Amino acid sequence: MISEPWRQRFADYLLTRGFAARSIEAYGRSVQGFLDFLNQRGLVQMANLTRTLLEEYRLHLFSQKTRQGSPLSLKTQALQLTAVRRFVRFLYRHDYLLVDVAQDLEMPRVPRTLPRNLLSERQTIGLLEAPDVSTVLGLRDRAILELLYATGLRNQECAALLLEHLEEPNQCLRVVKGKGGKDRVVPLGDEAELWIQEYLQKARPKLLRRAGERHVFLSSRGKPIGRGAMTALVSRWAKKAGLPHATPHLLRHCVATHMLKRGANLRHLQAFLGHTCISTTERYTQVEVSDLSKVVRRCHPRERFS
Repeated sequence: MISEPWRQRFADYLLTRGFAARSIEAYGRSVQGFLDFLNQRGLVQMANLTRTLLEEYRLHLFSQKTRQGSPLSLKTQALQLTAVRRFVRFLYRHDYLLVDVAQDLEMPRVPRTLPRNLLSERQTIGLLEAPDVSTVLGLRDRAILELLYATGLRNQECAALLLEHLEEPNQCLRVVKGKGGKDRVVPLGDEAELWIQEYLQKARPKLLRRAGERHVFLSSRGKPIGRGAMTALVSRWAKKAGLPHATPHLLRHCVATHMLKRGANLRHLQAFLGHTCISTTERYTQVEVSDLSKVVRRCHPRERFS
């Protein structure tokens, strides 16, 4: 049986490559499942890993069930195999394997579905204006909502924001170690800047419990707001505004879609959202059917002259 601490070696490798802690943890869980599978197959040395075993593992994931008895989703299978493929690449690059047996491994074809309940611009404004800004927590939540929509920050990026990250010139903020461990600078905008300053001057001092605390957004107990609490507050104010369920990630998708509708270039959106590949930006944006119909009526040869 494989007894060497391969999962830890792989985690150390990802750490040196700048991967975030949450990503390393997720990769580790996926790789552990793969290692358990190899042990069940009686593999003794990692050098004996073959493409056949990888194909068997792919079929194993396809037939695996969740705790509720349903098959693993294609997205889950793809995520598991992505981790395994990166693990095998690590083995190959560090001479544990002579050949990258995961090269060109066929991946599940995950359908690119559009998000549900995408908010219109009017609905989004209704959500942003839902908090009661006469209260400390309402002012804080208004600042958070405005910031999420103004910048397209991910949930974790917003939760991890520090005071010094707001000190960029020209109404910008710095995202430090975003997804993939990458930094980027994002324009803040007038409206978000206004509410952030209101929060910093009038609400944050009342929430502060520890003089050295540098996180921008604090809970009622003076602690940094976590990802779960950030999601809960967006959902709560969406319900208050009479809207469908909303999350920080939905606001991220909304701002990308609204900007695209108003003429933003995909390359600019790619930099704005912090995507490595333009294809990822395309998945986060959509063209509404009503807009598409207008384009067809304006541009289609059979429509222009009718």
